[in-house]
Amino acid sequence: MNMIKKYFLIEVLIFVGVLFMVGCGTKEEKETFSKVDYLVLVNKYSQLPDDWEDKVNLINAKNVWDEDIKIEKETYENYKKLKNELKKDGVVIELDSIYRSVKAQQDLWDSWSKDPEKGIDYVRKYVAVPGYSEHHTGLAIDICLNKDGNLVYDNDEMIADRETFAKIHAKLADYGFILRYLENRDDITGYAYEPWHLRYVGSVEIAKEIMEKDITFEEYLASIKNVKENKAAAKYQIEKALQEKLKLTYGDKVLNSRFNVTKIYSSNEEKDNPELKSLALGKNEVAFEVTYQIQPRDLDVVNELTIPDGEYNDVLEWIVNIRRVGVLKYDDKTNTYSITNFGTGF
Repeated sequence: MNMIKKYFLIEVLIFVGVLFMVGCGTKEEKETFSKVDYLVLVNKYSQLPDDWEDKVNLINAKNVWDEDIKIEKETYENYKKLKNELKKDGVVIELDSIYRSVKAQQDLWDSWSKDPEKGIDYVRKYVAVPGYSEHHTGLAIDICLNKDGNLVYDNDEMIADRETFAKIHAKLADYGFILRYLENRDDITGYAYEPWHLRYVGSVEIAKEIMEKDITFEEYLASIKNVKENKAAAKYQIEKALQEKLKLTYGDKVLNSRFNVTKIYSSNEEKDNPELKSLALGKNEVAFEVTYQIQPRDLDVVNELTIPDGEYNDVLEWIVNIRRVGVLKYDDKTNTYSITNFGTGF
């Protein structure tokens, strides 16, 4: 990996320090660290954490088609409570699509890429990128309706049934669920309105705040300023700031980009690690590690965008495997975030 020595040395020292601290952590600390984060953000631009599928507590269930499915345990328990409550209003909901593993999505991607009737262009347009689907979390559920024994699962029919879904959405927050893809918010979420796609956030209070304010999950995470204590909010702000920094540097030469924040350093690590301490992080500032991918607008700028440790994937048409460390800096005067100490690249 050909990188400027200064930043390479910083990365090595940080990595060694983290290994030391993780190895010396108490059992209680490790158990706390391994708890599922119900505020995890996964969308078209933000990747599922690498260790998520090892941590999440999935249980077996059946969907409305009597197919074996998996769903996160607490999500399922609260879904059943929501379903029972809605029955009192004469509304019957059923589970449709829930958890899909990253591997299953990758297998689908690979299979359809080789299909002569579909091919890679079709896959790029219609198939979710493995690792970037909220259904990987086990916290997202797609529901359908049961009306007098008749299933309503067609997307257009469900979108048209505003009366029924208004009753459903009014009850979501009482059980820790939110409507994930709001109407006319696809510029934020990356997806069009889906009244059937519900997301469990693990907290009735948080769910009520999101639903009562009529905001997206992304907007809620953006409103959290204590990023040292809330890694989901920090992850969102890091990726948003990186997107802006990338656009500012390369403009329209980059068609798309994806980020995976692999590490956010805790306050304790900042305190004990000399390299992190020297960064003099402020109250709302964190150090991080990230891997990312960028898609050039055309082949003419690939060499310009390919940073020393990046490589171009001819099939995906993306520059991949780029890794950096950096600092998320906060400006309390403008209430904005920016990225510094980002090493080589943009």
